[in-house]
Amino acid sequence: MEKLGFNKIYNMDCVEGMKCIPDNTIDLVVTDPPFAINFKAKRNNYHRTASRVLEGYNEISKEKYFDFTLEWMKEVYRILKESGSMYVFSGWNNLKDILIAIDKLGFVTINHIIWKYQFGVVTKRKFVTSHYHCLYVCKNDEKRKFSPYSRYNKESKSQTGKSLHYEDKEDVWIIKREYWTGDQKTPTKLPAELVKKILMYSSEEQDIILDPFLGSGQVAVVSKMLNRQYVGFEIVKEYYEFAKERLEKNLYRIKEDYKESTQTLLKLFDSGKTRYGKSKMVCLKSTKQIAKKLKHIPKLWDGRNSILKMKKANFSHWKQMEWIGFYFQFLCGKHLSKVMDIPGPKYGRVEFDGFKNIPWDFKAHAMNTSSHQIIVNDSEATAKAIKDYGAVGLILALGKVLYNDEDRTFQKWHEALKGGKSKYEMERVKRGAWSRIRKVSFDLQQVSFIKITDNTLVKCGSFQRDFRNAGGQPRREKVLLDLEKIDKELIYFIEF
Repeated sequence: MEKLGFNKIYNMDCVEGMKCIPDNTIDLVVTDPPFAINFKAKRNNYHRTASRVLEGYNEISKEKYFDFTLEWMKEVYRILKESGSMYVFSGWNNLKDILIAIDKLGFVTINHIIWKYQFGVVTKRKFVTSHYHCLYVCKNDEKRKFSPYSRYNKESKSQTGKSLHYEDKEDVWIIKREYWTGDQKTPTKLPAELVKKILMYSSEEQDIILDPFLGSGQVAVVSKMLNRQYVGFEIVKEYYEFAKERLEKNLYRIKEDYKESTQTLLKLFDSGKTRYGKSKMVCLKSTKQIAKKLKHIPKLWDGRNSILKMKKANFSHWKQMEWIGFYFQFLCGKHLSKVMDIPGPKYGRVEFDGFKNIPWDFKAHAMNTSSHQIIVNDSEATAKAIKDYGAVGLILALGKVLYNDEDRTFQKWHEALKGGKSKYEMERVKRGAWSRIRKVSFDLQQVSFIKITDNTLVKCGSFQRDFRNAGGQPRREKVLLDLEKIDKELIYFIEF
């Protein structure tokens, strides 16, 4: 191999591959080396379907682990820039070998990060291991890159008033593992959110990101999403082919039968030209025009009165259990019809709520809840709208909800008004599933105007899959937006 190119991956031993990279070339290394714990790559781990777990995991013996670590880290040290850094993931079993190798080669240790995930293997004679170590190191502590405000401003607060900037920079990271139900997968895989966080803090656009132990290609895939260059090595042929397919086809997840409809994540971050994108100033101007009209909507929403108003106006969603979001949509339709087109653009069967320079969704969310994620819209429609217009907008009503229906009075009243239980509700009763307590009123506190772009989805987006709608049919994949990570995306708000 005479010449190595970037934005490519290679099916070869990483030490041999790195020898083809010149000194002081790589900006950031993010890698999860083999465990050396006699890991069974295709066993039914964590209830995985073995047929979907790719074979060939290349294990290193415990006795050879230190020499193995020293060999690949020596090459990393040579090719890493003075301004570069490395994040190495490890279980506790062979952590000492990695720590000794880091010191021996002259790396400077910046942080010892703990990644806390949501589950581990059940044990009988010891505590359950449900964390992973991540060593953040560099060559030159004076020159290394670190962007402290790449994710949150210093003043960014959560809904409970906590500093998002501080919490995000703590050295214990609580990030869930990803479930790839029904999809092909490698035995081990870092969640995209974890890789995104590292890349945003320790690299810039067009930086060169290296993963010597590529596996599923996760580091390369997320690097591509964030407009970084990437290079990686994977010695297992089947893993290499899997990663290559993800990168070449812009697929985040690959179905077992990928000829079926497959939702792709990379397409959501497609940076192709937009047809109708407007400047930030135009967007803010139109947002203020919309906000001026919404200042006149009522502050207190009583559930019964709101549903009766929607029914009287023949608003199609008055029967929905989650009436608050639909009532806000109803109010927006009444107050905004003169300043924006309602409804907005349609993509297949999916229609945005309104249009004013960009497509808009109207949503409502309870402030007194533990959840800080908003379901925005169908993921394919969102991706296409962002490509067409440069962004989509979210008009979000935030308020305090009263849950006062333990005796099901409100639920029974609503069912009687609809003429009895819905088919979905009857199926729920058959299954013996729990019925959620209904919201009976909403005290509006704020209406926020959020601009969603490709970068927003990278920073604070995720996906809701495998849910069903009110009729019991499978629901199309939805985009979720994490409100605690919203910062620059909040372009305007009004308080009540």
